[in-house]
Amino acid sequence: MTKPKDTSSDKLTAFQDSTEITDAKDTAAQSDFLTQTDTDISMIEETEDDDLDETVEDTACAQPPEAKVKIESLAPDVVVASLETSEPEEDSVENESQAHSEEVPKQEDIELETPPDVDLPEQESDDTQDEVNKEEDREEEVKEKKEAKLESYKQFVAEQFSNQTVDYPEVRVTIEANALPSKMYFIMNILSAIIASYGLVTNSAAVVIGAMLVAMMLGPITGVALAIIDHRMPLLRKSILTVLSGVTLVVLVGFIVGWLHKDQSLTAEILSRTQPTSMDLMIALAGGTAGAYAMVSPHLSVAVVGVAVATALVPPLAASGILFAHGEPQLGLGALLLAATNIIAIQFTNALVLWVLGFRRLVDDDYQSNTYLTFLQRNAVTLLLLGGLGTYLTINLQTNAKQQAFENNVKETITAYFTDKGNVLTNTQFDVTDERQVVRAIIRGETTPSAYDVRQIETTITQDMTKNFPSYLPIKLQLRYLPVQVIESDPLIQDKLDETDAAILTN
Repeated sequence: MTKPKDTSSDKLTAFQDSTEITDAKDTAAQSDFLTQTDTDISMIEETEDDDLDETVEDTACAQPPEAKVKIESLAPDVVVASLETSEPEEDSVENESQAHSEEVPKQEDIELETPPDVDLPEQESDDTQDEVNKEEDREEEVKEKKEAKLESYKQFVAEQFSNQTVDYPEVRVTIEANALPSKMYFIMNILSAIIASYGLVTNSAAVVIGAMLVAMMLGPITGVALAIIDHRMPLLRKSILTVLSGVTLVVLVGFIVGWLHKDQSLTAEILSRTQPTSMDLMIALAGGTAGAYAMVSPHLSVAVVGVAVATALVPPLAASGILFAHGEPQLGLGALLLAATNIIAIQFTNALVLWVLGFRRLVDDDYQSNTYLTFLQRNAVTLLLLGGLGTYLTINLQTNAKQQAFENNVKETITAYFTDKGNVLTNTQFDVTDERQVVRAIIRGETTPSAYDVRQIETTITQDMTKNFPSYLPIKLQLRYLPVQVIESDPLIQDKLDETDAAILTN
């Protein structure tokens, strides 16, 4: 029996033979490839030695290709073996050289474009400054618009405030309320009288002014004015009662203060209110008009104008009380006359202002006559009192002016007589008795006056009185002398008083 051929061994032998052949071919191909690669590298070095130094260096540093055998089985009986080589990364070298070549122009471009770019920060700063200026201008414009709107609003509010009209019901209620004898009325008038009395005793005008800030004498006087023009007798009685109670209270406080300080002499602040004149009447008329207008107007404060009114009321009432306490009834009556004149003048001007502004209440008989005639009829008593007081005060003013002129003439005569003798007149006092006028003069200087000097001065004054003041009583001069001696370092030098020294002594 014949044995079959061993085909597997034959196939293995054939595969090994083919593999050896393939390896031999691959080795030969590999050697040829390496030889070809060296040749290419040498050619690149020769041709591009001058232009691409950096590329040649990179190529020279490249590694030779690595050979790899790849066996693939296409079928159970077919096997394919292939050789794979890893060539140098020529593309990467070329890319790097190309990138390097592209970077060079970019650097050149940057170098060329640098000069224009140098001015760019200044342009940007100018643009930024322009934007800032525009923003500031816009803010300033908005601010001006806001200020203009605010100013227009303020003007509108001011116009609305100035166009306010008189609230007649409210004013009536206020006047009637202030005309009542309230506790606050008495307390404030007592305090005002105390302050005014001590201001008069201490001869302090500032303290007297402070007393005017707390006085409440204007309210009831305005109530009397409103009651007269409205023809309301109940309100008139209440207002008059309130005024009289306030006046009595202030005089009583002044009397108490004057009695407590009897040892104090009468000051100029007290004596200046004992001889009222028509000037005081004009002051009272002006103060009453201001007080009435402030009471009605919504733009004025009654308290401020009340100070002017209190100036004409509280101080003379307190002065009259002090004078009565000092046993000077005539001077006290003069101060009371001044206070009464002020009250009547203030009441009349208040009534006039209220009537003109429309505060009136007419009855049936009033419609048959003129409104101003009705006003005069209702204020007839006040007008008669003002007429009588005005006449008396005018005469009193003329009398005071004449007396002042006489006293000035006497002072000038005495001063002129002693000018050449080194004596000066420092003070004078005039007292009137039943038979004569006594003139007391104080003289300072270095020359002692004699009886002859007194007779000469009296003769000169009498001659002047006969010419200018014939109705005056004869005078009697009394001189009081205060010696003055000039002392220097050298006792042998004895100077006399000159005009400069006389002026100093006079002051």
